[in-house]
Amino acid sequence: MPDVNIDNGNICEKDLVGLQDRLRTVLPRSSVFRDSGVWGLKKNFALLELLERLQNGHIGQYGAAEEAIGISGESIIRCDEDEAHVASVYCTVCATHLCSECSQVTHSTKTLAKHRRVPLADKPHEKTMCSQHQVHAIEFVCLEEGCQTCPLMCCVCKEYGKHQGHKHSVLEPEANQIRASILDMAHCIRTFTEEISDYSRKLVGIVQHIEGGEQIVEDGIGMAHTEHVPGTAENARSCVRAYFSDLHETLCRQEEMALSVVDAHVREKLIWLRQQQEDMTILLSQVSTACLHCEKTLQQDDCRVVLAKQEITRLLETLQKQQQQFTEVADHIQLDASIPVTFTKDNRVHIGPKMEIRVVTLGLDGAGKTTILFKLKQDEFMQPIPTIGFNVETVEYKNLKFTIWDVGGKHKLRPLWKHYYLNTQAVVFVVDSSHRDRINEAHSELAKLLTEKELRDALLLIFANKQDVAGALSVEEITELLSLHKLCCGRSWYIQGCDARSGMGLYEGLDWLSRHLVAAGVLDVA
Repeated sequence: MPDVNIDNGNICEKDLVGLQDRLRTVLPRSSVFRDSGVWGLKKNFALLELLERLQNGHIGQYGAAEEAIGISGESIIRCDEDEAHVASVYCTVCATHLCSECSQVTHSTKTLAKHRRVPLADKPHEKTMCSQHQVHAIEFVCLEEGCQTCPLMCCVCKEYGKHQGHKHSVLEPEANQIRASILDMAHCIRTFTEEISDYSRKLVGIVQHIEGGEQIVEDGIGMAHTEHVPGTAENARSCVRAYFSDLHETLCRQEEMALSVVDAHVREKLIWLRQQQEDMTILLSQVSTACLHCEKTLQQDDCRVVLAKQEITRLLETLQKQQQQFTEVADHIQLDASIPVTFTKDNRVHIGPKMEIRVVTLGLDGAGKTTILFKLKQDEFMQPIPTIGFNVETVEYKNLKFTIWDVGGKHKLRPLWKHYYLNTQAVVFVVDSSHRDRINEAHSELAKLLTEKELRDALLLIFANKQDVAGALSVEEITELLSLHKLCCGRSWYIQGCDARSGMGLYEGLDWLSRHLVAAGVLDVA
């Protein structure tokens, strides 16, 4: 390799080492040999690049010839020993393409027979030459962040070029690592592709199940024929039609029952009115007869008038009694042609100005059940007294008449609750919001209550009482502690915060009951 002295003269390393002692006398004083001797002189890179260009010119001509052969249409590789033969193996040591015959001839010695020969398909990749130093193969990869756009380098680039001093790794392990990551990615891609394909097949199957279609089936004698298989969409439509058909039939039956109730009410009312008409006709006839008798008596002489005194007195007493009875009957009879009609949620009809509702009020002792009852009934606060047995009161609200049964909540009275369940349309469960330590007990009793078959269709109104007390549980906290969403699943329920002393929240609870008990308001049918 040529080195350069300070006078820009070129001397090869062999001559330079041999003349080292003699050159000390002829070289300028600035050209001082240090401890490394002649190896310390700088290399002449200009001459190195010139030599590389000359060598690359010969390599380029050879490559062009190979390329020309390739362009001529031959898709085969010729044997390097005999171009008339077609190569089938590649010697990795000799770096030659050989046919099987030449491979046996050229590698027949013991030494050459050890060379590794592989099929052309397994031929290792040729080394890539550096674009800057074309006589040197790329052997390293730069690991610096700024060099990632062009990380490949040869030994000259590593030692003296732009990658001098950079972190680097050997090309082959780096490439193998990338190949391994590519294989892992390819495996992931294959797995992902299989998942997508499987999902797509499932989508196709689901679409077919939804839409339905034709299916080939065999009959009893082995004849194949197509048969329509309904999809889930058609089945869903059939379910909807069947549901509304049943609903229509149910509504028709309920309509007939409601009409029969109205017809019976009208018939009974007309019979009663006609009976009243007959009674009034008889009464009017009796009064008219009494009046005529009195007029005849007035026209008689004094003796006969005196003799008729007792008869006239009895007649007047009878008229007074009949008048009193008429007055009492007239006060209780409302001469109104309207027929008030109310419908419940289950489409039952109720005729009358007020629909009666049976309500049972339950809860732990001291929760405020009796206080709520009398606040609704009399709008006044009652001092809390433990209920022994039950209280019953009637509370009218809107077009409803609530018959409320207040049952004692002491532990020994709770087994008696079941005797009040029959025909109950709504249950009012009262919880003391100020007693946190009894919430679990209330939850246990409410859970038992909701398992009763007789209360399966009853509405559930929960009063969170004593909301005015400091530190009382909120409605949301009670809802969570009692697990109402889970406990009352499939049932109509509502929780209302209230204060029995002031009446706050009580009528909101009754309003919820009225909305869920009555499907329509009172209708006046003339």
